[in-house]
Amino acid sequence: MTQSFTPNDLIKNLYEPESGFTQNLSAKERSELASFNQVKNALDQAAYEPADRVVDRILAYSKHKESIKS
Repeated sequence: MTQSFTPNDLIKNLYEPESGFTQNLSAKERSELASFNQVKNALDQAAYEPADRVVDRILAYSKHKESIKS
């Protein structure tokens, strides 16, 4: 029996692992799953920080609101 998995199936498996799932994968699908896993790990380790201009706009808006209240 040949079973084909879509990229969506592989990505879903990264977040909701199914037992025995990887045993049914072809070598190409296992390689693709490993690549997706590397990307997932890199995203998990990424630092999220807003751009300086976004922070500046928020601060400017805050100062504007504060001056209206006074």
